[in-house]
Amino acid sequence: MAALVVFGLAGCGSGESSPGDAVHRFAVAGGARTEGPDRITVTTGTQVTIEVTCDATDELHVHGYDKAAPCGPGAPAALAFTADVPGVFEVEMHETGPLTELRVQ
Repeated sequence: MAALVVFGLAGCGSGESSPGDAVHRFAVAGGARTEGPDRITVTTGTQVTIEVTCDATDELHVHGYDKAAPCGPGAPAALAFTADVPGVFEVEMHETGPLTELRVQ
């Protein structure tokens, strides 16, 4: 599974993280995203890490890359991968629904 190196806030609520951001943090509480950007935009070949803290059992999933990690209270989900496939991909929590959009260009 993924190893986390350094955490940085990608933003709260809405917005977009910039291409230079490599670690993207999210929080899910009460069935909704409470922290993190609407979109993550990176250049092809960028190492991306997504971390999610959850208040209920769920699973983080990145479509198109077929990456998944369990999430639960006290056990955040973390995925690290190289964004080497260009396109737009949904990042979701299986129980909660869409979390963000990953744009690789």
